[in-house]
Amino acid sequence: MNPIYQHYLALKGEHPKKYARDLAALIGISEAELCEARIGVDAVALKHDFPALLTALSAVGETKSITRNAYAVHEHLGEYQNVQIGAQGGLVLNPRALDLRLFVGQWCSAFALQESGAQGERHSIQIFDRHGDAVLKIYATAQTRMAAWHALIADVTDAAAMPLVVEPVAAAVLSEKTDATAIDREWRAMTNVHQFFALLKRHQVSRPQAFRAVGEDLAWQVGNDALERLLQMAQQAGNEIMIFVGNRGCTQIFTGNVETLLPVNNWLNIFNPRFTLHLMADQISESWVTRKPTGDGFVTSLELFAADGTQIAQLYGQRTEGTPEQTCWREQVSTLRTPGAAA
Repeated sequence: MNPIYQHYLALKGEHPKKYARDLAALIGISEAELCEARIGVDAVALKHDFPALLTALSAVGETKSITRNAYAVHEHLGEYQNVQIGAQGGLVLNPRALDLRLFVGQWCSAFALQESGAQGERHSIQIFDRHGDAVLKIYATAQTRMAAWHALIADVTDAAAMPLVVEPVAAAVLSEKTDATAIDREWRAMTNVHQFFALLKRHQVSRPQAFRAVGEDLAWQVGNDALERLLQMAQQAGNEIMIFVGNRGCTQIFTGNVETLLPVNNWLNIFNPRFTLHLMADQISESWVTRKPTGDGFVTSLELFAADGTQIAQLYGQRTEGTPEQTCWREQVSTLRTPGAAA
């Protein structure tokens, strides 16, 4: 038996409530390396034809997709329909259902796991980036067509997979000096929110750097209780919102009403029938409201960051392309400027 896997079993016995990600960290390896160590026991390596893999998932019906970063976990039930994907990027476009933005150029390895636990067997497909961090996990549910699932795994299993090579994460190269005038001018000239990524790249700045560079009518910092306050307002008013959680390889989007909002210790949780969010509220280091111009007027978002610069989550009011932003959402966000929410 692989010594890494033996170490994993020992740690799992000592820490039964810890997830594989946490146990891998205790071993001193990435989660992808832990999956590789489980090959021949409860895991198989999968071929790296990721477009084919995601397209084929349409046959299995319902799954649970989990996208996370170090501070937030976003879970959504849904089907892999309307998949548009190439070698570098793509999307699964099902608003109000399974809605993903995929950065496939970051994907490096994938495994299928069949794990036994207290609640029975769990079947999953887990995809990792070149640093060994999970970008997307796809779990079978009670509604999954398991014959199609097993046929898919058999078809994409890579029995001759090359040994995994994990690269260290390189720090982002950011400019120490920012041209605030140019950033403000280019921000105001945008006609689509997606143009913001190009702005950041041109100036080699992080999102918070850009926020600090522009006028306070475009971006302003609010208190780190803003997320909970905003979710409470949306829950009470019943307006639909969008919650984005992502990592280097995937962003997963929820669109809908906040049904059950439950803070527990440091975690802020949403429990909807088909969507769950777990977010470490005490790890929010900066909270920003931003306004970005589009062809339909300004759109307003709340963006949350950890102390290490990770974007934990981003929230918008639900909006259909070609229509203005919700008045209700704008009013809710505007209350975050109150003295009680001052940064």
